Amino acid sequence: MRTDLDVEVGRSPLRSNLQQVIDMHGFTSFGNKSLYSVLESDAPMAAELSLRYALSVPSLKPEDEPLPLIFILHGRGADANDLVDIAPLIDNNYRFIFPNAQEPFEPAPGFSFGYTWFDGWPAERGSFVRSRELLLRFIEEALGRFPTPPGKVILSGFSQGGMMSLDAGFRTKQHIAGIVVMSGALYEEDLPPFSPDIPVLMVHGTQDDMIPVLAARRARRVLEEHGVKIEYHEFPMGHYVTPESMAMVGDFIRRCLE
Repeated sequence: MRTDLDVEVGRSPLRSNLQQVIDMHGFTSFGNKSLYSVLESDAPMAAELSLRYALSVPSLKPEDEPLPLIFILHGRGADANDLVDIAPLIDNNYRFIFPNAQEPFEPAPGFSFGYTWFDGWPAERGSFVRSRELLLRFIEEALGRFPTPPGKVILSGFSQGGMMSLDAGFRTKQHIAGIVVMSGALYEEDLPPFSPDIPVLMVHGTQDDMIPVLAARRARRVLEEHGVKIEYHEFPMGHYVTPESMAMVGDFIRRCLE
């Protein structure tokens, strides 16, 4: 059993790997600047929304134009900016929002970096439920703040963020077009009300040493048993993304938003 000391040092390794993916697609560092501008809400715990966040929007689109809204949640030890480079890899006609988990990640007393959605592995119930409630509130607030066509919403995340997305996606009152789980798993202590109307994509590495592929396979079985339409794919990779996995993520999101 892993503990908090088994650090998911998401930011540096994942950002480095993600930059390689971006370079292969011909984008510049930190996203395609000709297509996207990246903003960050730096208000204390977001005066306008419940969570701080980074926002990536097409530079040529009017701010008030209704656009599909893609939520992308970071993993443990990272922050809202960790995955902003994903935006141009998916589509240049969407609005991306990257919520920042509220709790600092402290793998050892007096030492902290990044943030965490929940404590422990398996997830500690109290911290998971607190983040769930914050995330559900944040989803409602974000959809009230940013013009979004009805039903054009995707919840996605990496690692811990994937687990949170999978849980919240079936709980929110909003119409979710699809859920993407990258290198994540399923929180099983309190299962959500699954629905066959929300498709799920899971991508996972067979060499993942943070969240074992067995956890992803189990999540797949549970989802299938509850009638969820799931697309599940494994790749020969560790706890990160690859050009192949990101191409699959982008294709799934575009199909869900058609």
